[in-house]
Amino acid sequence: MADIRHNHDETARLAKRMGEHADHLETTAGGHTHHVATRLKKVRGKDSLANAAAHGAEQIMNVIRNAEKDLHRHLRVVQKGLEHTSSNHHQNDKRLATMLANIHNRSETQVKALRADAGRAQGPDPSKPAVTVPIQWKQSMDRSAFAWKAQSLAGASRRGETYRATSKVMRDTEITKQYKGALIHLIYKNNKDNPELAKKAADVAHKMQPDHVIDLQAGGLDHWQNLRMLEKETNFDVGTKQLWQKIRPLPDGTPIKIKVKWK
Repeated sequence: MADIRHNHDETARLAKRMGEHADHLETTAGGHTHHVATRLKKVRGKDSLANAAAHGAEQIMNVIRNAEKDLHRHLRVVQKGLEHTSSNHHQNDKRLATMLANIHNRSETQVKALRADAGRAQGPDPSKPAVTVPIQWKQSMDRSAFAWKAQSLAGASRRGETYRATSKVMRDTEITKQYKGALIHLIYKNNKDNPELAKKAADVAHKMQPDHVIDLQAGGLDHWQNLRMLEKETNFDVGTKQLWQKIRPLPDGTPIKIKVKWK
């Protein structure tokens, strides 16, 4: 079994303090919930149309969050090798069972391949000085999505987990593809009694991205335990336009300290 270093419970606690948008204890489906809830509080009792719109958005994000919580619960079952439960999955939902097995098996393969590659940095190199990397919020970003993403990285850096990974990072795009597919499958499966809501939630989920909570280039693992759904713009800006561009010139294994900036 792969040794997954990221502490999701601590990440969730840190994100709650910073953005007050905590999801569930196994962390979140994304950083949207607080933003939606705040808008709902502002309009409740003032404008019936705005109230209905905000409530609908909150309901949709709850559907996505709950589906992702279920997805991780199913994947933990697969990880633990509970054969009777896996058998039930195959009997009741063969498509889901196949996706779960593929996601987990491919994730484990990725981690094993990384650990077996002696030419790759396997963690922060204590002989190299740490480099502080600022992560900046932009007005175009959802504030709570940014808070969750940035604080996840900052928490990992405080635990000494982030470093400049060896390029080219090991990435199996089929993991994120099937992760998203399984999530949308669960959205429909969990909301059969409300197909209209399920479709709206699935449409929103289609526009989101499975985010590596700790980015691969910062030492995160290409494993389902390191995936959560996130708003697309924040994911790309923080991970690619900011983090990667700043650590790209660094030597492999350089320890990274994340500094979150709001102004």
